[in-house]
Amino acid sequence: DTLYYGVPDRLKVAATASVRAAPGTEFDYIDVNPVLVGATISQVTGLPEQQYAARRLFEPLGMSHYRWDGADGKGAVSGGWGLRLRSIDMARLGMLMLDQGRWNGQQIVPASWVAQMTTPSGPARDYGYYCWVNNIVQSEREFSAMGYKGQFITVLPKQNAVIVMNSIMSTQGGLRDAKYLDLYRQMVNDYILPALQAGPAVRPDAARQAALKRELELARGSHGVPGTQLAFNDKPER
Repeated sequence: DTLYYGVPDRLKVAATASVRAAPGTEFDYIDVNPVLVGATISQVTGLPEQQYAARRLFEPLGMSHYRWDGADGKGAVSGGWGLRLRSIDMARLGMLMLDQGRWNGQQIVPASWVAQMTTPSGPARDYGYYCWVNNIVQSEREFSAMGYKGQFITVLPKQNAVIVMNSIMSTQGGLRDAKYLDLYRQMVNDYILPALQAGPAVRPDAARQAALKRELELARGSHGVPGTQLAFNDKPER
């Protein structure tokens, strides 16, 4: 896909793409539109998209270890992919959304925009402005970001909670129906959500605490092949 790898001018490719359906009549999850949005942001602000995001979003949130890969020959990133974040910084974005665009009492993003982007728009039943809506949880309001191979930011306003996952999992089934998505849905709905709702009914269990401690010890002591080496389009992370 020339929008992804080695393209000298990504905007030119996106701008010359043919229109398949009339605007507002059909939902399609493609990377052409984020390229056009990013180019518009750059034109209006006079800054490359990644620099504007750093100034107005990443730095005010106290993020310091972000990286946006995949710039083309013009130095432009793709608005739909390539942003590298630690789990803690993914959680910051989720908390920003949970608090209607506020961070430490400061309005970083207008609350009206957060409300708009987390509401399905046009023909999309489960997608707002670059935000999935009730794609993971159906039983209560939920909105989320989803990255290919298993990166998630899930916001549950009723529970006042943000769930974050960073992983590389099986991509069998494609993008919207992949195996990793079903596994994540199961983890959230069958385990995390009931735990959040349990309240004072939960009692300490020595056996389960010991099992959890053991799992954490095993995870900390694992020194395998970095997961990104398993993906043909990702360089190993350090």
